Amino acid sequence: MTDEHIQLLQSLHLKIEQLKALYEKEKAKNQVLVQELEKEKKELMYAHKKMLELQTNYDNLLTAGLLSVNEDERKKAKYRLSKMVREIDKCLALLNQ
Repeated sequence: MTDEHIQLLQSLHLKIEQLKALYEKEKAKNQVLVQELEKEKKELMYAHKKMLELQTNYDNLLTAGLLSVNEDERKKAKYRLSKMVREIDKCLALLNQ
């Protein structure tokens, strides 16, 4: 082999080593990104689950009439509750006689 061939082989060897180092660096970066993605997926799933729970609670409150959309509905709900309390008081008074 001539000196030129030896230099070409050394240059090729050096470039291969550089390419391997770049590959390992990118591979490590990819692993970090995969871990971050998994973490973000878990957080997203938790947030989605929490949102569904809150939506269910909100729907239950609306169904129960404890949460009103506007002032008029709140007044009506308060009136119904007051009426029920008065009826219960009357029943208790009758039982105590």
